[in-house]
Order: sequence, then structure tokens, then C-alpha cells
Amino acid sequence: MIQGLHAPMGLYRGLRDIYYPPPGRPDIIKAYPERRRLPVRLFPRDEQLETDQSQSIFFPSHYDLTSPALLPTLFTIHGGGFTVGYSSDDDAWNRSFADTYTILVISLNYSKAPWAAFPLPLLDVEALYHAVLNDESLPIDRMRTALGGFDAGANLALGLSQLPSVRTGVVNPSLHHSTYPGYPPPRSHPPPAAVISICGILDFTNPPSLKARTRPYKRQLRGPRGWGPGLDWMARLLPSSAWSYIPYGHDVADPLLSPAYAARADLPPHVFVVAAELDCLAHESWRAACVWAARAVPEAEVLVGRRSPSRWRGCLDDGMGENGLKFGWLEEGDGGGSSTRWLLVPDVVHGFDSAGWRNRYLWGDEEARVDAEMKTVAYQRELAEWLWGTVWR
Repeated sequence: MIQGLHAPMGLYRGLRDIYYPPPGRPDIIKAYPERRRLPVRLFPRDEQLETDQSQSIFFPSHYDLTSPALLPTLFTIHGGGFTVGYSSDDDAWNRSFADTYTILVISLNYSKAPWAAFPLPLLDVEALYHAVLNDESLPIDRMRTALGGFDAGANLALGLSQLPSVRTGVVNPSLHHSTYPGYPPPRSHPPPAAVISICGILDFTNPPSLKARTRPYKRQLRGPRGWGPGLDWMARLLPSSAWSYIPYGHDVADPLLSPAYAARADLPPHVFVVAAELDCLAHESWRAACVWAARAVPEAEVLVGRRSPSRWRGCLDDGMGENGLKFGWLEEGDGGGSSTRWLLVPDVVHGFDSAGWRNRYLWGDEEARVDAEMKTVAYQRELAEWLWGTVWR
């Protein structure tokens, strides 16, 4: 039903973008034989746009397309609760990150539930990830890559990073032929150095009703940010997402399904976890980050964030004293060879960093919309500084 409601919207958006191309669109939209029906979106300059139903690629706008120089690369995966959503939902985020921080951004696509239940979407992104890395026409610095995702995409990014072909960089030819018959196995490549989870669905073992009780509710704020206890829109969508995506009888603590249960050794050396304070998913992200950093893990009764609004609009505060550790920390190990970073963005709801979501749901609250825009820019800066200063240094 959810997909049926979104289908007319998707058709409208497709026709609109043909006649009125939006700013910030990818430079290349490229299809690969392994998943021809799933576009990959690449971010260079707009005049290079192709429209062959494929992956999106975003080059930095100041990058010389004739240059032999390689670019550090971030693979992103869009959200939508496994059932809806489009790669184009993240175009504004991907374009901004590529242009501002000189990073090649490649948006991977995947099939949607309930027609494609677990693990099919995970196999989709695995196939496309290897297809893109094998594409010699792209200036990918294969020694400097990272994975990232939003919402369900964060779940898939963390799952992808655990798959043997990605974690080791070595593809088993016999296993590849059984999974992807008719396609030659991809070449081996260095594994990604980092994975980024942004407002991720990381744990299916706890019911949404419990998750909704682990976040603060700030009635002093307006609009969706000020909704009272129990009025978390993401918590209301999670049951249908779980029903659509999880096969009957499957172990919900499977680390590929609930990445919060992944062993730290099975993830890339560097992990960055971002959460929205007014999101029922924030607590499971906080717990997962603490587990991976070998820090004390908070109980469900310990509220993520704080009950009072932030004192600074548009800033990533926050917290004084012991509260500070709720909003952010960095745990490094092995002489800087590994790191786990936690960042809680104050006074924002799930989806705050999506331009489309802000314009659609915060249109009546200009203060909240501007606050979300400023905090998106601020946390992107934190991500980029971590990638350049810790991961790829």
C-alpha cells in the first residue's frame, strides 16, 4: 500500500525533472549490467548528465573531468524504511558534500520490500558496489573509499561492510557465480576504510513502542519537533517496514539485518554514527556506537540527549559536563588506525538533513527548517574533517 501511494509521486517527480531539471542533480546516472534496473547516481558537472536509468555519480563541481587525478570516494545509500524512497532523495546532500569537500560521491540503489525482502536489497548494493569499483572510467581512489547511508540505507551500508567480498576485498569466484550467474567476478579491491550511519535503523529486536520511550519530547518546540510523548512518526512506520522487509522466522539479531549486533572486527576500521535527538532510532545508534567503541553501554531507561531545548540554534552543541558525552565523542585505537565517532544532533527529528523532507514537513516552521539546514551543514563538516583528518590521512 505504501509503495502504491508513492508510485504516482515518483512518476510525477520523474516527469517534472525531465522538463524542469532540479539544481544539484548528479553529473552521471549510469546503469551496470549486474542490476540494470537500479540506477547509480554520480555527482560531476551538470552538463555531463546522462539519463539511462542507472546509478548517480557526483563529481566535485571544480574537478577537471580531463584530469588523471583520482578522488577519494564516498558511496551513499538512500533511506525510506526499505519500502519507499529514491536515490534522488539525497541529491542535495550528495551534491553539497561532493562540491564542498572535494569527494566523489556515488549513490547506490536497491530493490524495495515487500517484493524484495532481506537479503535481496543487500545483495543489490553489493553487486553495484563491485560494479562501480570495476569501472575504470571513474576516477575512484580505491585506497580511499567509505560507505554511508541514511535510515534504511545506513542499515544496508553497515551490512554491506560486513560481507566477506567487501570486508576482505577478495571475491570468491564460485560464490559469485552462484549468486550472480552470467557475470564475471569483479576484481579484488582494498576494503572501505570507513562506514557512516546517519539516523540508521540498526536494531530490529526491540519493539517501536520501547524505542519511542528512549528519546526526549520537547513540547517547548513547534511543529513535529514539539510533538508530545508517543507521537514519533518514525515509530509508527517501523512495524510496516519490519513486516515488509524481514522474512518470517528470520533471526532479527542477525548482524546483517540488525547491524547493532555486528562485531567491531567485522566492520571497517573507522565508524561514524550520527543520530537525531528527537528520533526513536537515536538510542539504538548510541548503544551501537558505545558497543563498537568498548564504552559503557547505556540502558534503555537512560534517555538519549536531554529534555530541555538547545541554547544555540543551528549549532552542534552541546551538553555541559556529563551531558557532553551524550552528544559526541571520538574513541581512537591502534595508534589512530581505527576510530569510532558518535554525534547526536540536538533538537532535530528523523530526516532533518533531507531537503525534500524539510520543505514538505517543516514548511510551517521556518525556524525549525533553518535550524535543520544549519545543522546539516555543520554535521557534514564534522564528517568531512573526520574523513580527511582521521580516515584518509
